[in-house]
Formats: sequence, C-alpha cells, structure tokens
Amino acid sequence: MPTYRADINPEAVAIADRKRRRRAFALIFLALLSALVALAYFQTRHYLLKDLPSLPDKRTMWELNLKPNMTLLDKDGNEIGHRGPYIGKPMKLGQMPSYVGDAFLAIEDERFYEHAGIDNKAILRALFENTRAGEKTQGGSTLTQQLVKNIILSPEKSYRRKFQEAVLARDMEAVLSKPEILELYINRIPMGPRVFGVEAAAQRYFGKSAGKINLAEAAMLAGLPQAPSRYNPLEHFDRALARSSLVLQRMVANDMITPEQMQEAKDNPPVIAEAPEQLISDDIIGYVFDLVADQAPELLSDGQQDLIVKTTLDTEKQKLAHDTLTRILDKTAKWRKIGDGALVSVDNRSGAILALVGGRDYSASKFNRAFQAKRQPGSSFKTFAYAAALENGFSPGTIRIDQPTEIGNWAPENYTRRYRGPMTLREALKLSINTIAAQITAEVGPSQVASLANRFGIKSKLRPEYSLALGSSEVTLEEMTRAYSVFANEGLLRPMHLITYIENTSGAPLYTRRTIAGRRVYPVPYARQMTSMLRDVIETGTGHGARLGKREAGGKTGTSQDYRDAWFVGFTSQMTTGVWLGNDDNSSMGKITGGLTPVDIWKAYMIGAHKGQDLLALAAPDPNIDDARAQELAAFYSEMSTAFITERDMASGGGSAAQSAGR
Repeated sequence: MPTYRADINPEAVAIADRKRRRRAFALIFLALLSALVALAYFQTRHYLLKDLPSLPDKRTMWELNLKPNMTLLDKDGNEIGHRGPYIGKPMKLGQMPSYVGDAFLAIEDERFYEHAGIDNKAILRALFENTRAGEKTQGGSTLTQQLVKNIILSPEKSYRRKFQEAVLARDMEAVLSKPEILELYINRIPMGPRVFGVEAAAQRYFGKSAGKINLAEAAMLAGLPQAPSRYNPLEHFDRALARSSLVLQRMVANDMITPEQMQEAKDNPPVIAEAPEQLISDDIIGYVFDLVADQAPELLSDGQQDLIVKTTLDTEKQKLAHDTLTRILDKTAKWRKIGDGALVSVDNRSGAILALVGGRDYSASKFNRAFQAKRQPGSSFKTFAYAAALENGFSPGTIRIDQPTEIGNWAPENYTRRYRGPMTLREALKLSINTIAAQITAEVGPSQVASLANRFGIKSKLRPEYSLALGSSEVTLEEMTRAYSVFANEGLLRPMHLITYIENTSGAPLYTRRTIAGRRVYPVPYARQMTSMLRDVIETGTGHGARLGKREAGGKTGTSQDYRDAWFVGFTSQMTTGVWLGNDDNSSMGKITGGLTPVDIWKAYMIGAHKGQDLLALAAPDPNIDDARAQELAAFYSEMSTAFITERDMASGGGSAAQSAGR
C-alpha cells in the first residue's frame, strides 16, 4: 500500500510538471525554429550564390562578355570591313585629359573614392527618391557594380543578380585599385550600338582619340552609359547634348571644373564626325571576311577574340573582280541559264590572294563557290595530263593521231565529233582534242597524272581513271588557280595565302606570316614548255578570246559534261586568275563553254588588274624550238593522213584527191 509524504504539495508538483513541459516545448520550438532559420539561410544563400562566377584575373577582365569582333585591312593597311562590336584600344588615365575620368565619376559615382564597392548612402538616397516619385528615377549602383554587371554577370534583372553584383563588386575592390577600376570601366562600358569603351566612342562620334577630346566631348561621352541607345549622339544629338549639360553641372558641383569652364563647354558643343566610309561594301567583301574568320583562329593559340587582320587583298582588284563578274553575268545569266560564278586571282611572285569572289550575291548565299564548291573542271584539267607526259619522255612536238579511240570500255569523243588525224601535242592542247589527251593519259598512267596534280597543290581526291584528263574528278577553283600558277612560276609552288598579320585591339602582335620560298614541284624546262603551249591556247586556240593585246598570257578553257561547268584559268607573268561559272544545283547551262563567258570575265578583269604594270614576257620558249625530228614526224604523219583520206574517198567513189582536199 503506497504511502504519501505529508510535506509534498500535489498542486506545486503539477505546476512544476507543467513548467517542465513548457520548457521542453519551448526548447523543441526554438530548435525547430533555429533549424528552419538555418535551412532558410542556407537555401537563400545557395539561391543567391548559385552559379556565382569567381572574379577573373585582371587580364581576363578586359575580354569578358565581349562578342568576337574582327577588323579587316587590305594589303596597304586600309580598313575594308568590320564585324562585331567596336572596341577601342585600351587607354590609361594618364593618356587622357583628367576631365575625362572626372566626367564619368561626376555623373555615375561621385563617391567612388569613398566606398568599397557598395555605397549604402547612394542606395538609401535612391530608395527615398524612387519612393517619393512613385517610379525608378535614380539608381544606387556604384561604378564598380556597373562594371561587374557589364563584364562578368548576365543581363538578368533580379534581386539575386543584384546580390551577386554587390558580392563581386566588393571582391573587385579588394583586388584592383581605384584607378584600375576606373580605367577598366571607361574602356569596357557600352557607349552606343556595338561601341565599347571611351576610345571606340571618341573615334566613332568625334573622329579622334580619347586622348585628344575636349571637355564638351568628354561630358557627352560620360552621359552615354546610362542609356547608350537613347543618348546615341548620331541619332539623338539633342538628348545627348542635354545629358552632357547635366554631366557638366555635376562636375561643377563636385569641384572638378569651374563654372567658367562649364559655360565654355556649353558654348562650344561637340561636332559629330561623319562616319568613315567603308572601302568595300559587305556584298563585295563578304566571302573574304568569312574565309578570314575561319582561317585566323587556326593561326592563333590563345583564343583571342578582338582581332585586326591584315590581308593580302588589293582593294581595287577586289572591286574590279566583283563588278566584272556581276556586270557580265547580269547581261548573260538569264538567257544563258547561268546561276552563279566565282573568281580567284593570285600574285605569282608571293602566292598572295589579290581578289576573291565566291558568288554573285553574298546577301543571297554565303556559300563560297571559289573555295567550297567541288566541280568537274572539264578540259582545263588536260593541262596536267600534258604536264605529266612531258615528265615521261614526251615533248610538245610528239605526234599522236586524233582518231576514234577506245581505251578499255571507254570511247572518248571530241567536242566537235570530228577528227583531224596526226598532230603534235602542242596542237592537241591548243585545240583541246579529247582523244589525244585520253591517249597520253593511258600511256603515262592516270595515277601519274593524279600525282602531278597533287604536287601542284590540288588536294581534292582525284580518281585515277582514264577520264581524269577530261576533268572527271571534282576540284575547287582555288585549287585550279594555285596549280596553274606553277607554270607561271617556272615550276615553283608558292602557297596561296590571305592573311599576313594579326594583332588585337590593344596593338599587341599575335601573328606575322613568315616569307615562304616557293617549293620546286616541276622541272624548269618542262614548265617553260607547258607555258609555251598554254600561251598558244590563248593566241590561236580555244582560249583566243582571252588575248590581252601585247601582254603575253597562257591558259586553258574547260567545259564539263552537258554544260554543267564552264572554266577558264590563265596567267600572265604577274598573276594567275581562275573563273568558274555554273549552277549550284548542277543543272546544265545554255551551251556555255569555257571559251565564252568565262573568258569574257577573265579578260575584262585581267585588263583592269594589269593597268600600270609592266609588259613582262612569259618564261616560255618559242614554239619553233620543237626538235627537227618532231617536225619531220609531223610532216610524215600529215602526208600519210592525206593519203589515207584520198584512198578512202577513191574507194567510196568520192572523187579525186583534189576534190577531196577542196571540201
């Protein structure tokens, strides 16, 4: 039986129990609340700091958040094109008048030297003014925060991004000095459509360096960062001028300039410079720009994005090439069913590309038909079959018979479907005789012809078949032009190139092309003989429409099956130029051969391109140097051919030899 102590008060015990339970509940509640607060803190911290980029090093800050940009220069260093944002050469504070930096501080962050990246006073002031106005009329961001926003963070507008902006601004102030931050700001801040930095803006709007602008101009530039498009002086000069007046007033209020200086600046407002005229329009330079944009990164190792590229392009020749191609095609393309064309011109002495046109209309098609289109070259490829033949014991005077020919299961026919009987290789090339080109290819071997073409710089895959000599394998115009320049260079292959020098917008050199000597790919005597034969093609052969008056030239026509492609590739002592015409869908043209419209374009361009240049002879022997034995053989086979024809006609009752000869 339980016993009870008389001195224990049950009510007091109950009260004590309730207190203990309340304390336990309070402790549990506090623990849960603390856990929730901690969870909320860490969740909020995670949300705010998620994907927060680390502060980059000083060098990297100059390149962050900029789209790639490229300026193109011609061979003389003249600007001929630009893509991407305009980024000026970085300017030190000491390279500019002191009022330039002061103007930006006065309007953007007058307490710049007093805060550590975040200005609490400015934030409270902006909050008060915005609340009173009922809309956002002021911002509390410091110059450092603006810099972080523009070069590191995304343009997202949210409290999360503002928090990250503040964190990074504090970090930036810890690693960069105030002058370094100000320099970075005025060199990287957006100051107009595709215009970044004070130097680019000064050049764009006033036609001078930021180191030479006056106070009025500095005030106008300082007013741009708040709304670069709204205050763009090229389109909204009055707005920009009103904004610059506010900048001047803030400079006076901060004792940066005197009232007299402000008034003088107001009395002499900035004069906007005329936009520099681009030497070549985008339509003319587009294909070149694309090619440079592809090639330039391959020449660099550090992934630079802001590039100034000096090219080998001759501005006048580029304009001439584009105008010639489009003008002649505009006259003939419709009724001749010619869809497009391309032209490449190269300096023989250096391999420098002087002009490049990848199509009639860059805005309609970015496909570069000079470098990207692989097409059948037709008879223009015969040149390499004859060049291989000379290496294998043939001579220009070697005799072969133009007659119906079968090589295995292949029976090549001449374009005219007529046969001329015995003739020299010189005559066969001049008249573009298919049967003889096929015969010598069979004798030399298609693989030998393909090997020689590869040595000459043709990199496309060539099928070693007998029809190779007639252009059955696809190649590019760029390859054909390079290969033909070997003859003009007496057997030397000089690499074709378009880029000679690259620097960044800071002026630091990134790439300089070394002079590369030509590589011997063909013996001099044979090269001279081939040049002589190709000269005959123009003087008295299928390319006679390409004659340049007193200027010697050599070249070859080419037409692929069913008139799908028409070519003319030719050279003088100074330059080699190739022209291609055809349709992108590989459909037939209206009986256009290499000796027609391609020759017209080539001739018109070459006449203009050689203006002012000396009349230099080709390195080619006279056709009469063919050996006496070859001449005797030619006469023998000619007499034999006449006798065969006479005998055939007599047998068929066709009449006398005299009658036969008179047909």
